Amino acid sequence: MKADGDDTPPRLTEPEPLPSVFVTGFAIQVSEEHVTRLVFWTDLPEVGDRDREARIQARLAMPDKTFRRLMSEGRRLSRSGQ
Repeated sequence: MKADGDDTPPRLTEPEPLPSVFVTGFAIQVSEEHVTRLVFWTDLPEVGDRDREARIQARLAMPDKTFRRLMSEGRRLSRSGQ
């Protein structure tokens, strides 16, 4: 884990266990304030009289620099097969 602009990462803590959310889709929104927003959803099938839907599960916002690092790390991991 790296912190923006600092080679010494802060200690990573989790005072309350956070659930892992399973998602099947996402959208990326880049704003003019140098912030990237990610919206994640899960596709739910049509069941009975309920229509098919994409139910939002999480929203994240981060500085563009952090988003670029996230994408770079994702590409690196996908190339290494991890």
